[in-house]
Amino acid sequence: MHEATLAENILNIALEAAEQNHAAKVFKVGLTLGELAGVEVEALTLAFDVLKEDTPAKDAELVIKRVPISATCNKCGKTFQLEGYNFFCPECDGVLILQSGRELLVDFVDCE
Repeated sequence: MHEATLAENILNIALEAAEQNHAAKVFKVGLTLGELAGVEVEALTLAFDVLKEDTPAKDAELVIKRVPISATCNKCGKTFQLEGYNFFCPECDGVLILQSGRELLVDFVDCE
């Protein structure tokens, strides 16, 4: 379950941001998470909730923005949002090149 490791890294980033800003508490941690990032949101949230106890982030909330899969055809140049994992252009059957959907970023840390 790599979500526990991810949660630990996210918590460490939040705690470092709080320390650098001389903040006593972390209120929110914002994430951008692509559909292809391979992260189970429920498991990530659960792991974060367990790990944050007894830290300045004990009341912190994960705010997760999901990014859909989008790709551009290398043949006709059209861009599509993908449903599922079909990486061939629905217009011309060309190969699609991913534009978004693999993101895993800490966007912000809201602290006191």
